[in-house]
Amino acid sequence: MRQLMAQVFFTWPNNQPVATRQDYSLAAKSGTFSSPTTPAAPGDVLILWGSGFGPTIPAIPPGIEIPALPNGMTYAALGNVAVTINGVSATVYGAAFATGHAGLFQVAIQVPASLADGDWPLIASVGGVRRPRR
Repeated sequence: MRQLMAQVFFTWPNNQPVATRQDYSLAAKSGTFSSPTTPAAPGDVLILWGSGFGPTIPAIPPGIEIPALPNGMTYAALGNVAVTINGVSATVYGAAFATGHAGLFQVAIQVPASLADGDWPLIASVGGVRRPRR
C-alpha cells in the first residue's frame, strides 16, 4: 500500500479553514479580518487551500514552483480527494496544485446544501486516508 502525505487545510484565526470563493473573495466569519468577509453558506462553491494531497498527474518534483500548463490543464491530485463537512459529503470538483506556488493545493468543493449555517468539522481524505483540517 502506498503511503500518502498527511493532507492539511491551512487555517485562519479561530481555526477556520482558509477558503475563498471563485472570485477569490474571503469565505470567513465576519470580523475575522479588518477587510470585509462573508462566511461560507450551504450551497456555496469554495476553494479550500492546503498541502499534502499526494502525487499529481502529470507528476512534478516536490518543492518547485508550479509552472503553468497549456490549454488550462492542471497538475491534478492523483488520489481520489473527498471532503466531508459535519459528516456530510461535499461535492469535490477537483484538487490540483496552484500555479506559481510550491506545494500549494486548491480543492474546489460545494458546501452541502443540506447543512444548516454553523461551525462544522471539515475532514479531507485522499485515497481513503482521512485527515481533519489543522
